[in-house]
Parts: sequence; C-alpha cells; structure tokens
Amino acid sequence: MISPLVLLKRRWRRKISRTRWIARLLKRDLSAPHGDEPGLVILQIDGLARTQLDRALADGRMPFLKKLVDRGHFEHLSFYSGLPSTTPAVQAEVMFGARCAVPAFQFLNRESGETVLMYEQEWAKRVGTRLAAEHQPLLEGGRSYSNIYAAGAVESRFCAETMDAANLRDMTRPWKLAIVAALYFFTILRVTALAILELFIAVGDMIRGLAGRQHWRAELHSIPSRVGVSIVMREWLRVILKLSIEEGAPIIYGNFLGYDEQAHRRGPDSWFAHWGLKGIDGVIEDVFRTAHRSDARDYEVIVFSDHGQERTAIYENETEATIHQAAERAFSAGTLAGRKVRGLDDYGARGPETDQRDRHLLRMKRGRKDVPQATTEELENDVIVTALGPLGHIYLPVKLSHAELRDYARRLVQEEHVPLVLFRGEHGRLEARNPLGEWRLPEDAVQIFGPDHPFLAEAVGDLMRLAEHPDAGDLMFSGWSNQREPSTFVHENGAHGSIGSEETRGFALIPHAIHLHHRRAADGQRYIRGVDLYRGAWRFVHPDRPLAHHRDHDAIPGSASFAPATDDQSPQPLRVMTYNIHSCIGIDGKIRPERIVSVIRSCRADVIALQEVDANRHRSRRHEQARMIAEALSMSHHYYAVADWDGEQYGLAVISRFPLEHVQSAHLTAADHAKRSEARGAMWVKLQTPAGVVHVINTHFGLRRAERQRQTAILLGDDWLGKIPADEPALLCGDLNAGPKSPVCASLGRRLVDVACRAPNYKPRATFISTMPVRRLDYIFASEHFEVVAIRQPRTPTAKLASDHLPVCAELRLRNE
Repeated sequence: MISPLVLLKRRWRRKISRTRWIARLLKRDLSAPHGDEPGLVILQIDGLARTQLDRALADGRMPFLKKLVDRGHFEHLSFYSGLPSTTPAVQAEVMFGARCAVPAFQFLNRESGETVLMYEQEWAKRVGTRLAAEHQPLLEGGRSYSNIYAAGAVESRFCAETMDAANLRDMTRPWKLAIVAALYFFTILRVTALAILELFIAVGDMIRGLAGRQHWRAELHSIPSRVGVSIVMREWLRVILKLSIEEGAPIIYGNFLGYDEQAHRRGPDSWFAHWGLKGIDGVIEDVFRTAHRSDARDYEVIVFSDHGQERTAIYENETEATIHQAAERAFSAGTLAGRKVRGLDDYGARGPETDQRDRHLLRMKRGRKDVPQATTEELENDVIVTALGPLGHIYLPVKLSHAELRDYARRLVQEEHVPLVLFRGEHGRLEARNPLGEWRLPEDAVQIFGPDHPFLAEAVGDLMRLAEHPDAGDLMFSGWSNQREPSTFVHENGAHGSIGSEETRGFALIPHAIHLHHRRAADGQRYIRGVDLYRGAWRFVHPDRPLAHHRDHDAIPGSASFAPATDDQSPQPLRVMTYNIHSCIGIDGKIRPERIVSVIRSCRADVIALQEVDANRHRSRRHEQARMIAEALSMSHHYYAVADWDGEQYGLAVISRFPLEHVQSAHLTAADHAKRSEARGAMWVKLQTPAGVVHVINTHFGLRRAERQRQTAILLGDDWLGKIPADEPALLCGDLNAGPKSPVCASLGRRLVDVACRAPNYKPRATFISTMPVRRLDYIFASEHFEVVAIRQPRTPTAKLASDHLPVCAELRLRNE
C-alpha cells in the first residue's frame, strides 16, 4: 500500500520548501502538474578523473556518492573523454553526439583567421549553432547551467554561449535580497567562511610564488574569481538546479567547475582540490533528494566528469623557454628560416587560463585580457603557434613537403625537448615524433600512448580524426610522454586537453534505469564515451522520439552490464530475485515500470519472481507489465492472471534469462467476498540453466492466518512441491504475508531452506514497507541442492520509491553431487 503518511509528508515538505518560496519570488513557473513522465538531471564534475574520484570516495571526501555507489544505485563506469580532452569537445559529444568538434580549447580558425577561444561568447555561440544545425541538441526544452553550450535549452545561465546574468539582475531589488538572505542565512555564513579560508590559502600561494616563480600577482588578483567559481557558483547551482526540478524541466545539465579550478592550480591530487569535493558532494545530495521527491516528473540523476587531469611539469620551467621561443629556434633553419614566429599565448602577462575563463564566466571586467589576434599580414607570412594547455597547434604560411615536416618535428623534439609532435605525412597518414623515434599511426600507437593506456584503440582513432579537423595545425604538439611526467605549455600544475591516460579517463555514475551501450577496454573494464551518454539520455527523456541521425555502433550492449560474468573455471551462481512490485505504482503514486527494471538491473538477477503484476488494467495505463519488464531486460517471461475482471488482470510472473517451460498455474484458494479475501494462486516453471534443470514456484499468500496455512499445505502437497523429483532442485519465491517465526515459515522450513537464514555473514532484513522496513514478508526458499553464496537487498533511493516492498536477491550455487 501507499502510505498516506508518506504522501502527507511530501505535501508539507513542498509547502515549507525554501526552493519553492524562492521560485515564487523570482516568478518561476510552478504550475507543472503531478506527473510520472521521465526527467533527467545530469551533473558534471569538471576535470575529476576516475582515479581521483575513487580516492575521494575512499577518503570520505564524498560520503553521499559513496553511499549510493556502495548500495548499488549506480553503475560505476569509466568515461572516455575523446580527443581533445577539453570541456568544449566533450560537451559537444555529450550534448550533440559530435566527436572531435573542436581541435583544442584555443585554436586558429583558418577560414576567418581569427583566434578561437571557447569561453568567448562569440565562438561558443558559433560552434553551438553549427552543432545544433547538424545534430539533435540533447537539452531541447531543458536547462543548461555553467556549461559551454546551451544545446537547445530554453534557459541557460553562466554558459559560454549565452553569458547572461538576467536572473541575478532580477534579484537586485532590496526586498528580494533581504528575503533570500533570511532564507539562506546559514548558507551565506558558510560561503563567507569559505571565502575567508580561500583568502588565507591564496596568501600562502603568494609566498610560495615568490620563492618558486609562480604567478604571485595572479594569485592575488584571482581571489574574487576563485571564490566566485569554487564557492559562490556552486551554491548558486544548488538553488537554480532545484528550481528547475520544481518547475518540471525534462532535462537539466549543470556543471561544477570548482574542482577543475583548484586542480589546474595545485594539481589534481592536491589536498585543496580534493577538499572542495565535499562541498560539491553536499550540493549533489541536495539536488538528488529534490529530484527524487519531485511530483512533476520521475527524475533520474547522472553524475559524471567530462575528463580528468594530469599532474604536469611546466615546459617553460623545464627548458628555460616558452613554447613560442622554442618554435622560434626550431624554425630558424630550413625552408621557413627568416619567417617570424607569432605566438598567440602570452600567459606570462595574462595569468593562468583559469583566471581568464572565470572572469569571462562571472562577467568580471577587471583583469580580463582580450584574446590575442594575428593580423592578415601575419597569417600570410608568419608561423602561428598556439597552445592553451598540453596540446598545441602550429599553423604554417606555406605548404611544406613531408620530409620538411619530419625535419621540423625532429627539431622540436630533439633540440627543443617538446615531448610529442604529430603531422599528416604521405597519403594522409598520421605520423608522430617523440624521443623514442619516428612512428606511424595506428600501427605504432603503443610507442606514442604507452602500453597501459586504458582507451588505446579509441584514442588512436580520435587522434587521427583530430588531425583531420579543418582547423587543426599543420603540426600538432603535445606534452604527453609515456616515459616521464607529462608537460603543459602554460603555468599550471594540473592540465588536460591532450592524450594522457588520466586526462582522458573521467568517470560516469549511471542509474540502472538508463540503458547505455557499454564499451570494453583491453583490460576488460567497462566504459562509455560522450556519444553513448548522449544516445542513452535521449532515449530516456524522449522514448517516443528516435534520434534523426542515430547510428548504431560497435559498443557492447548495456545488457551486458548486468549479465553474469563468464568464468570457465567454476560454475556461476544463479541470481534469484523475488519482488512484490505493487502494480508498478511507487510509494509516491507514480506508475513507472522503468523503476522496477532499474531495481532488477541493479541486482543483475537471472530469474525474477514477481507478485502483484497488472495486465490491461485501467489504473496502470493498460500496461502488460510482465511483458514490458521482460522486454526491457531482454528476457523471456510467463504470466499467470490470478484474478481477471472483464479482461483487467492481476497476478504473478516469472522472468528469466534462461529458457523456461511452464509446468502449471492454479488457484490455491478462491476469492471469498464475505471475508474480503482475494483469490490466491501459484505458478510453476522449469528453467533450463547451464547447471541443469531448476524448478521455480512463485506465489503470493493471503492476509489472513487461516488462508495462509491452507495455501502452505497445498503447496507442500502432492500437486506442487511433492510432484518435483527429489533429485531435482527447487525454489519457492514470493510474498508470504507472514513473519519469519510464523507457522507458514515453520512448515515450509521443514521441507526447504530459508536462504536468508543460511547466507554467510548476513542478518535477514525487513522488506515492508520500503521507505521504513518493519516486517519481513518476502522470501526465497530453496531445496538442499543449493549452496547460498550471498543475499542482497537493494535499499537504493529507487528501490524505496518503486514499490511498497523491497526485493530480495539471492546468489545460489548448485552443489556438486
């Protein structure tokens, strides 16, 4: 049953919600009706590598995400960024499905001759408009916050493409500010305290800068932007994301920049970069809970990072020369001797790139520098060098022969100690030069990337695609080395944009309700890339609108994510689940078979016994629920209608990964209207598993003690369990509506084993009611043929919402006779 207290609690929480008060203050639209259409919130933690996430989870920096991961709410996957490993390129793939949309964060537009910097509004808008014309934007009708692109969103704030602050201007009225300050008094205190702490840390950085050639003036000048991005924008994202959820936006995409900001300055593994993750985790928790309490939509939340970062050495410090000066020396001989080398990056004067990005994002004019531009004469006559991070491009005024390109690549590597130079050689083949020698791709990929690169095959293909980009340089150079610590060409201790194993390896925490295609690396790890997230998110939010340009790819289907792993050395356990799905009506009143599918996937069950399954009932939208769930899981099923009211059915189902044969289905006791008792029944199927035949009986007992005892006696009789040969394994699953010490369980226990009581290191847990379990009503009983390996009971947020019961999942192994 759906607890009236649960619904009452939700209504009162909405009435006193600060978020809703703020929404009314800002005249936001809160008229969205109660609904159960899907909604998606995508939260990006910019720059957080999978390695650094795993460390943060282990160190307790992100306790909320750790709890969800440990409880199995998410699939914990690696995320391959593609190339270049920069936010504009990754978000183009995630939001539009376009790979290698830009050749770097900063590059030269060959058509116009202008310098492109992807946090500049003009160029972000140009690229976004081009992508929207060529691809279906993911965020149609949704919201985009703190991103590069709007991607079809009806509202975008603090995005490079829009750069507006209309919502902040609306808050400048004194009486509104006073109300907001009162509602968020403690938040304001926390932000103030963090800002003061940041000030002290910046002073420490200045002292270290004086001793170590750091940008000490930039440290002082950048305090406002650092506080703004790392702290103020994080708290602003908390509010605006919750407002969008209350409005019922179909898809919402928010990007947390704070970690990336600190990792650039102090390194991705630095204490201070990780220290900021706890604040991000708190915002994610707040947004997650708001999404799962929403009455407007049935939201799922994805948390991922677009890329990682490498801890880097600064090229200028290592070589006593900037990359511009190195290029001047390299091109002082040969065909281009006498040509001027024009560098577009003067960060010794401008300060670190993150400062400029933050000043543009926050619309701060003080300290902002214009993007350097080459004149028409310089474009025609000079060698142009640009590198904003560990990946750069060199544009030549004349076309050189392949031999000349090889010679300049050799000079840059051998004489100027540039770690890696690439160019297109004979027949368009991509050639590379590093300290180990000359190489060709794809055949010599290991010599470039190293043997342990997690995404070697994909990265090679993307690097070749990147070299073919119309705005890529005639020579590309990179700070990546598989022999030593990688380098960056600007002043930063953490960098990304190139081909390194850390900078290309983000993470993705994907709820089981979202069906993605998975890929497998050479070492067997499962991962996704941006286009997989784009397609999976689109299917979830728009199930009835297939992508216009959708193309299948060779990724491993997502169903493999919950398929039992193959092991030739020992038989795999049989994963058995029993689940009362309450007609797919959640504790919040929403009808969502997708939630049930998500819970089943989280357990990777092989055979599922379902109770309270509707078919063609008006209350559940005429869904044939057993068929819907089975098809979503790519499994076979059998359904038994225990009750049928003029075609509206209600009953039991068994869903199986293995072939199943229906043996019998029948009533155990008939309906007794005088005593208000429903008809109760059971169904019996026979599974053909790799280990042999397994009999499965699924049932749902009555509410009264007397009828439960009659039903038990019938199942133990000659027509049911007594008919199964003694040498064949059997399982009895179901909602018995009885406690573990009841006569029902005692009778069944004399013939079968309650697997929850036999599992090692496991204490049986209550299954009802899902939001606050107080009674154990759901059981799996097994014959002595089985060894109990483990018991699992999902208690994820989705499991608590999907039904009024929690499922029970058992891993069983047939004993060797």
